[in-house]
Amino acid sequence: MNTLRSVCFAVCCPIGAAALVLLAGCSGNTDSEAAATVPPPTGHYEGPISYQGAELRVALELREISPGKLQAEVSFPQLPGLEFEAARTSYQAPQLRLEQLAAQQGGITVQAVREGDFLRGVLRWDSLQADFVWVRRGEAAARGFREQVFAVPGTGFRRLRLLLPDDTLPQHPALVLLAPPPTVAAAGSRAVYLARRGFVTVVVPVAAASDSATAQTTAAVLATVRRQVGVDSSRVGYWGRGPATVLVAAAAGQLPQPGFVVLEGASAATRAEAQLYQVLSQQRIPTLSLYASLDTTVQVQASARRLRTALGYRKGTQVRIIPQATADFLQPGRTRSDGQWQWPQPAAGYWPGLTEWLGQR
Repeated sequence: MNTLRSVCFAVCCPIGAAALVLLAGCSGNTDSEAAATVPPPTGHYEGPISYQGAELRVALELREISPGKLQAEVSFPQLPGLEFEAARTSYQAPQLRLEQLAAQQGGITVQAVREGDFLRGVLRWDSLQADFVWVRRGEAAARGFREQVFAVPGTGFRRLRLLLPDDTLPQHPALVLLAPPPTVAAAGSRAVYLARRGFVTVVVPVAAASDSATAQTTAAVLATVRRQVGVDSSRVGYWGRGPATVLVAAAAGQLPQPGFVVLEGASAATRAEAQLYQVLSQQRIPTLSLYASLDTTVQVQASARRLRTALGYRKGTQVRIIPQATADFLQPGRTRSDGQWQWPQPAAGYWPGLTEWLGQR
C-alpha cells in the first residue's frame, strides 16, 4: 500500500516526485558528516548566570586555533581576577563543553548546546549549578598577550609557552611559574592574568619532589627565559605554590639566581622546614610570601612566623596573610546576613598586592 501511494504521488505530483528524489539523495549523509560542515561557534558570548536570585555576568571568548580545535576563555566582568583559560574544550555539534580543571575535582565546568547565535546550558561551579542563555555579540576579543613557544637546551622541555604582553614596551619583567600537577590550574590563571598586565610568564610543569637535578633544570629554564626577546634579563623570578615552594628555594641557590621569588602557602611550621628557605635571605633575594588565612593544607600562623625569621627583614621581602581567603586566594561564596547570595570572588588585596610588589622588583 505504501509503495502504491508513493507511485500515485509521483505520477500525479511531479514537483513532489522531485522533492522525494532530493530527499532520497540527502538521506545518505550521516549526522557526523552534517556536523562537520557546520563551523564551530567561535566568537564573543555574553549573558548572566543566577543563583539564589543573585546574577553574575559572564563573558566567553571562543577561538579556533587550528582546524576543529577550540580555545576558550571565561571571565566575569564584575569580578576581575577570576578569569581563566579552559584546560579542556570540546565541541561536537551542537554540544560544547569547557573545563577549568583537567582531570581534577572542583572548578568550573560549562555544558551548552548551540542554538544559532545562542548558547544554552548549565554552568557548574564546584557544588553550585546555574542555567544560562548567552548570546553571541561579535568576534572573540583579543587575548591581551601573544604566545611564543621555546625549548630549553639540555632538558626535556621542548615546547614551553611564553606569554608576552601585547604592548609596545621593549622589555618586561618575567615570572617562571613552577607547577606540579596539583597547582597547574593556579599557575595557569596567574600566568594569563599577569601577562595581560605587563609581565612575561611561563608555566613549567615539574615533579612535586625537590632534588638537585630538578633544581638545575629549573635554573636552566630561568637562564633561557632571560635570553628571550622582550624580557628584562635582570628582572626574572620564580613562583611556587605549596610543595613547589621548596623547589623554588632550591633553584634559587643555583646559577643564574632569580631576581625575586613569590611563594604561596609555603610550609615552614617547624625549624627544619623554615631552614630550607634561608638561602633566599643568604642570597639577598627579594621574596613575597603569601598565605591564605583559611588554607587548611598548611599551618598558616606558625609557618608565617617562622618564615619571617628565616627570610629576615630585608627591604623588598614581605610575608603576608590574606584574611578570609581559601587556599586558592578566594573569598568563598556565601549567603550574607541580608539573605543575598554573594558569589566567590578574589580575596581582597591579593591581586593588587601581587602586581604592585612585582612591579617594584
